[in-house]
Amino acid sequence: MPFADALRVLNSMKQEGVIEDYAVAGAMALVFWTEPVPTYDLDVLVVLPSSAGPLVSLQGIYRWTSDRGYLAKDEHILIEGLPTQFLPSPDDLADDAIATAEQLDYAGVPVRVVIPEYLIALYLVPEARTAKRRERAAMLLEGPGLNRERLDAILKRHGLSL
Repeated sequence: MPFADALRVLNSMKQEGVIEDYAVAGAMALVFWTEPVPTYDLDVLVVLPSSAGPLVSLQGIYRWTSDRGYLAKDEHILIEGLPTQFLPSPDDLADDAIATAEQLDYAGVPVRVVIPEYLIALYLVPEARTAKRRERAAMLLEGPGLNRERLDAILKRHGLSL
């Protein structure tokens, strides 16, 4: 199961200190909260070790994965055959999304997943607000587990709106 195998690798990266923390985001996160949508890759928000310095560099991730035989292709690393994109947290919204991620289970593998309220907020960031992402936000808004009060507080705190 490539997805479960890729999750095992993410957990190893965290345990070995290559990344401080992570949360699955993007279309793969939707699998846990609503109807799945077709996607090409696994998007992973990451917090890099503070020793990485003020400049954001994925060098540690690329070196660790290369040492284990995983190939880089464009902006992805092929982990267990699954194109995986590591996205360093760019701001407080993404930091909060990672910090509040829910630990779930996928085929017996623990995985940290961005909760629906933060996924919606991430989809509504002006520079990321595409038609596809607005559709995904609408799907999540209809989900039975959505906490509307939490969503409203997140949107207000980060200056976003539906």
